[in-house]
Amino acid sequence: MDWTQLLKELADAVERRNRRVASLRTAGSTVAELAAQALAAGAPDAPLRRILAAMEPMIEHERRPQQSTTAPEPPTAPRYSLTEACAKKILPWTAPTARKYMRGHSPRRGIPVPTGSLEGKATRYTEDELTTWLSAWQQQVDAAPDRPGEEPDLVSR
Repeated sequence: MDWTQLLKELADAVERRNRRVASLRTAGSTVAELAAQALAAGAPDAPLRRILAAMEPMIEHERRPQQSTTAPEPPTAPRYSLTEACAKKILPWTAPTARKYMRGHSPRRGIPVPTGSLEGKATRYTEDELTTWLSAWQQQVDAAPDRPGEEPDLVSR
């Protein structure tokens, strides 16, 4: 095979590769858009992360170099497990009570539950996420006690 034929085959192979890359970019954009829509619709973080983890990683030489034109991000807010949040008095209960209220009662009562961030086996929340949820919980409890004729108990025994 002479070099002119090899160059023609090379040009064809590059063209096929470029079409596939363009197709992958389109698919990547679709994945990003669907993930953003799922988050906006209130999808929990853990299942979303599990689905996205199944994506094949990009081949290193296919990646575009990352050029940062923005200032470095500020340090992230500290995150607390429910046990730590209760110990620091961010939440006024024990961890099991907070867990029951947050994960059990809140969804049934229509109170938005913070998604937090799964780190190891524990979900960790920012203080702002916890205080926002606590405020919504307390407003709901003040408006509708658990049992008719009884005052809500905001502190575990």
